[in-house]
Amino acid sequence: MEKREWKPRSDKPRSDKPRSDKPTEKKSFTKRPLLRRELERRVRKFAEPDIPAEITGEELEKRVRFQLTSLAVENAEAVAKHLAALDFFLETDPERAYWHGQSASHRAGRLAIVRERAGIAAVKHGKFDVALRELKAAHRMSGAPSILPYIAECERALGNPRKALEIAGSIATNKLTDVEQVELRITSAACRIELGQNDAAVVTLTCKELNISDAPWGNRLRDAYIAALTAAGRSGEARPWSY
Repeated sequence: MEKREWKPRSDKPRSDKPRSDKPTEKKSFTKRPLLRRELERRVRKFAEPDIPAEITGEELEKRVRFQLTSLAVENAEAVAKHLAALDFFLETDPERAYWHGQSASHRAGRLAIVRERAGIAAVKHGKFDVALRELKAAHRMSGAPSILPYIAECERALGNPRKALEIAGSIATNKLTDVEQVELRITSAACRIELGQNDAAVVTLTCKELNISDAPWGNRLRDAYIAALTAAGRSGEARPWSY
């Protein structure tokens, strides 16, 4: 076997230069400009719907506007206008309201009120997967019980009636408004029907609110009650509630 010649180590000191001949770049950590540029980039990437000229953002409740004060002034104004537009179109044009909600969420996704409003608009437009994401985020941030009925509705719409009933059962209903309580009843009854628990659905919807004819929820509640009675084989009892 051939022997390799042994050579002593060089006493030449090592260079402190990096192995690559390319000069190292110094990183800049200018936080505020980067945040602003990032926001502008995200907004450009997201095609925002037009806001009607008559909407100023002042239409929002004071408590909502107050929560937007943590944003940069220009961004707060834009978010306020999108939320006001969302409210304006929610009943008449749910799709447009949905896109205003997504625009607001895109700009101010760290604010619970923004995610909540965006989620409600998504529910109205039937985008239940998006709504569930928005509403869960809002609930994690604020813990508001008023969000839970909407989360339950999303779970039911996405094919999880048992999960929806579990959520509904965890809510302290005395912390909900009359409208929220009625919506929760309607969602719970729909879950019962999907699970074949038709009589339980009727019981869920039997409430004093059925007799309030001029309430905003009136028609929806009566329609749900008629559907529950019919599913339970009690069509005769359902007829008087038709309108």
